[in-house]
Amino acid sequence: MIRRNLILGCLGVVAAGVGGYLAFGRDGDKNKAHAASKDSDTKAVVRTVRPRLDPSFRISNQQIALVEPFYQAGLRARSAGLVRTVCKDIGESVRMGEVLVEIDAPELVQEVLQKEAVIHQRQQELRVSKSLLKHATAAVETARATIAQRTAEARQAEATRDFKLKLFTRLKGLLDEKAIRPEVVDENERDYRSAEALYDAGLAAILKAKADEVEKQASLEAATADVELKGALIGVAEKDRDKAAATASFARVVAPFDGVIVRRNVDPGMFVQNASTGVSEPLVTIARLDMVTVSMKLPDVGAPFISRNTEVEASFDQLPGLTVRGKVTRYSPAIDGTDRTMRVELDIFNGTRTEFAAFLASAHGEALAPLGGGNGLGIAAGFLAAERHRQMFHKGVSDGTAVCLDMPSGTGQRPLVPGMKSTMRVYLDRVSAAYLLPASAVYVQGGKTYILLVRDGVTHQVLVQLQVNDGRMAKVGLLASDGPGGVQELNGTEEVVVSRQSEVGDRVKVRSVLGDW
Repeated sequence: MIRRNLILGCLGVVAAGVGGYLAFGRDGDKNKAHAASKDSDTKAVVRTVRPRLDPSFRISNQQIALVEPFYQAGLRARSAGLVRTVCKDIGESVRMGEVLVEIDAPELVQEVLQKEAVIHQRQQELRVSKSLLKHATAAVETARATIAQRTAEARQAEATRDFKLKLFTRLKGLLDEKAIRPEVVDENERDYRSAEALYDAGLAAILKAKADEVEKQASLEAATADVELKGALIGVAEKDRDKAAATASFARVVAPFDGVIVRRNVDPGMFVQNASTGVSEPLVTIARLDMVTVSMKLPDVGAPFISRNTEVEASFDQLPGLTVRGKVTRYSPAIDGTDRTMRVELDIFNGTRTEFAAFLASAHGEALAPLGGGNGLGIAAGFLAAERHRQMFHKGVSDGTAVCLDMPSGTGQRPLVPGMKSTMRVYLDRVSAAYLLPASAVYVQGGKTYILLVRDGVTHQVLVQLQVNDGRMAKVGLLASDGPGGVQELNGTEEVVVSRQSEVGDRVKVRSVLGDW
């Protein structure tokens, strides 16, 4: 009986142990599994991508642009006075040199007339001076003739003196021989002395005639200088007249180029101030609309990639479906320090394709016309005409040809109106053999640029150098530290977080979900 009870007790202990193991062992495994599951649930789930090699990636930057007139000028008055006439109204076409506004300025007209009178006076003075010059020239000629006359008279007196001397000497010899009376000798001596005095007087007359010539020559030089002076005074008077005429021309406001009146601020009878001496507003504003310029502000990150071969694309909110493609017409070579942007422009021929073809044919024809032959003057005139035509359709010597709108012929409309907003995309450059990231993978913190990498389930914030970012894709280089060092390119094996980087944080255990893009 005791043996039976002992066996039953042992069996009970074994059964209790097995039951306890089954009960507590299974519960322990469940607790461990639950703890592991709970630890997994505490890790943040992040979406990651790997850098992608895209040889066809094209850098571009899209910004809001503005349609501007090719030329626009607010014309102000340079003469004060009452407006006499306004020749053109808003919307009317004008030609270069055409009078747009006339200002009543009679004092300027009278000043021109007064300057004309001064010129006439100077011309009369010149006539008098030229007459005196002729008189002085004649006086010099007379003085020279007098010298010749006095010289001849002196030679005559010299001959007479020599004759009288010989006669006196001969008679004196006869007197010694007692052949004649002394009175005859005395009379011949007196004649000789008189002839000698006449000869000396002739020499003195020659000297006086030469002195008179010098005096007349000086008078001639003075008369010549006076003629030159009067001619110079006429030139000064003409310059004064031209200045007065230029000032008087300020009373007429003319068009500096072909265009359309877009604003008019005056009417006849209004008093306007001189813009060069006071504050005034434009009387009329003229704009050239057959060509327009679309301008945008390119951020400084795209500045190193811009060139005249850069392709651009412009679309317009008010004209859906109209897209203009071409190359950059001009750009600023400097970055504006106020907003860190660079100005980029595209010139557009604001007309039909037919009109554009005619414009190109005319431009090329005028450029080649001087080479067709003709004399030198004709060739020079041809080149000047070609240069004038080029200036009409170019703002600078390095500008390319404007692009044209693809608008149907026969509409008679200029679809691009200055002031329209446009969306302009600039294709800066092509990047080959470069690993790229979505633009959202790059974020800024504390003024520095980072990406968030995942390594062994832990995030790592890495400082990068942003090389290109067009809003869709970005190209970056890894920096070793915050200090100076080299830039390391991505190799395509990195696992990069593409969203919520600041929320996740650095050195945090995460569970990444690698996706495609």
